Amino acid sequence: ELRRGTLRGQAELEWQPGADGYEARFEGTAFGVPLIAWSSLGRFDAAGLAPDRFVDRRRLRAAQAANFLRDEGRITFSGPRAEYPLVPGAQDRLSWMLQLAAIVEADPARHGPGARISMFVVGARGDADTWTFEAEGTEPLDLGAGRVEQALRLRRQPRKPYDLLAEIWLDPARGHLPVRVRLGSAGADDTIEFELVEALPR
Repeated sequence: ELRRGTLRGQAELEWQPGADGYEARFEGTAFGVPLIAWSSLGRFDAAGLAPDRFVDRRRLRAAQAANFLRDEGRITFSGPRAEYPLVPGAQDRLSWMLQLAAIVEADPARHGPGARISMFVVGARGDADTWTFEAEGTEPLDLGAGRVEQALRLRRQPRKPYDLLAEIWLDPARGHLPVRVRLGSAGADDTIEFELVEALPR
């Protein structure tokens, strides 16, 4: 389920890891109208997920992309002329959710309340910053997909005005994959939420 203010819609997260890399797609619609379409394609390396290309499509906006040029050690964009060095473990605005899940799943005992995880996260419109998540403990969630008894909640606090606030709940029974995500801008009334209502069989 997708929620943005009073708007209600549907969303689908498709995650396909393979021997040679991964493909992740997220698409959200409301009343049959596409609102968001994100895609992340990449591989795996010593730091985890290693995106090669991230594409962000929004309603009434042109598609934009971030390119992770690993042979050149830099990140470029299809629109803005901004450029960043490609640091180990860098993620995009979709892959961070799965990277975070993988980090916690690899060693859950290290990620109790107060634990922190940092990663460099890149959008498709020339934006990039270090995101630091703090584990806030576990809590029960009643979702459309059923009750999660001990969802691990992590929060990224904004560091400056209009910075992105991100909250994510991970389910230990699902390999710590996300079951709820909340994204919003500090100082602005613009929050979007995704919540698991159905896990499709693979």
